[in-house]
Amino acid sequence: MSTNEIASEAIALPLPERVSLAQALWESIDMELSGSDELEALRESIRRDRELSSGEVIGRTHEDVMASARQAIGCG
Repeated sequence: MSTNEIASEAIALPLPERVSLAQALWESIDMELSGSDELEALRESIRRDRELSSGEVIGRTHEDVMASARQAIGCG
């Protein structure tokens, strides 16, 4: 089954099941990243927040980010 097929099936699930699936997927990602330096990730988050808050950089909409992600992996 392709990723697109899995995504279509997942999107068709009732909301509570989609939420559970999303949480399970996120937890699986989080477990793989658990070896990363959390303090460095926090510092980077703070730095990026300051850039956005100061206007130094302009954020992108969720739609733009998702379109770029889909294009990068060949799904759109």
